[in-house]
Amino acid sequence: MNLPSFEPCTIWITGITASGKTTLGQSLFEFLIEKGVNRLEFLDGDEIRKSLVNNYGHSLEDRQIILKKLVEIIKDKNKKGITTIVSTVSHKKAMRDYARSQIPQFIEVYLECPNEVCADRDYKGLYEKAKAGEYQTFPGVTEPYEPSENPELILNTSQMSIDECSSILFKSVTAFLGNS
Repeated sequence: MNLPSFEPCTIWITGITASGKTTLGQSLFEFLIEKGVNRLEFLDGDEIRKSLVNNYGHSLEDRQIILKKLVEIIKDKNKKGITTIVSTVSHKKAMRDYARSQIPQFIEVYLECPNEVCADRDYKGLYEKAKAGEYQTFPGVTEPYEPSENPELILNTSQMSIDECSSILFKSVTAFLGNS
């Protein structure tokens, strides 16, 4: 079963570190490729950060600069007919509101997961470093994550398995694409 043709869009997967953004984004990417979507790109926030010329930090100002650059990249890809899947913390509601205001076909997927669960999953040790004071602005530890009022989809990744979350995500995105 292939999906009908649809307008290029952006699926913005957000949540705190280790909530499952990259895992679910990659899973969605592979699912859509299997369904015949061939003009598709997966953009991971960590990889985007590494690809930028400047060595940006994690201050709120640097995060805003990276967000604006990411939005421009996405808009360019969408104009070229490429649908994008983005996994990024984007912990301020205003960040996601800005992205939504700039990107016409925008689907926000919020991954809800308690800090303690994410800290237990964190194989990079980022939560420990944040708690030790090594990071000034670490969402979920030293900086609050501000959930949106009305994301298109909320997945609680602490109460559902990756397979369950993926299944719901696939159905939701497929329905959106079929109606766009």
